[in-house]
Amino acid sequence: MPTLTDFTSTDNVFALAGENMRAHKGRSVVRVAVDGGTFYLKRYWLAASQVFQRHVARGLHELRMIDWLNGNGFAGPRVVARGSSRALCLTTRLFFLMEEVAGEMPLEQTWWKMPQSGDSLLDALATFAARLHDAGFVHTDFSERHIFVGRGNGEWSFRLIDVERARTGLRDDRLAAADLKTLATSIADQTLRERIGRTFLEDYVSKRTTLPSTTDMGALFAKATATRAF
Repeated sequence: MPTLTDFTSTDNVFALAGENMRAHKGRSVVRVAVDGGTFYLKRYWLAASQVFQRHVARGLHELRMIDWLNGNGFAGPRVVARGSSRALCLTTRLFFLMEEVAGEMPLEQTWWKMPQSGDSLLDALATFAARLHDAGFVHTDFSERHIFVGRGNGEWSFRLIDVERARTGLRDDRLAAADLKTLATSIADQTLRERIGRTFLEDYVSKRTTLPSTTDMGALFAKATATRAF
């Protein structure tokens, strides 16, 4: 079993095996046991056949988005090791190792497991989403499986994963509405999905602090829901 000290050499990390979670030419995700815990290892490399896919650049961007979340009062993946190698002024390989946080589950799984707490969960999620968008962060794949929920000391916590398509900067409420549309359409349970589009949306709007009074989030949400593209 590898230990965290094994993640100081990029060559060693790229030689590690693990349970394959997702693999493409130029990037992969594997689940590995490290020091008795469960971790997820993302690896990116410059593949000649995929040079225009810019996998390494996307990995570097994801790390920047993770660092932004963790540095601005939110929670992204808990990265415990990272490294890269370069050639001819290019990053040719990149990895980062993320720790699985005990007790956290995707949003819909939490909803099913704690039905008596559904109202407080959605209220906390509305506050979280409003804070996130007020800060200028949009996930662009804000699906329930990318929102991990924790519960401690009577409080809900939220952690975002898979943020390689996320963006920060100037607030764009069209993209914020698209995030909410993605959240609603990613949910299988009809009752929960409908609540996201009604009372949750109203709560979210009431908690936004940077939303111009002239912006109709309901209309933006409806437009995003009616179109495939964001």
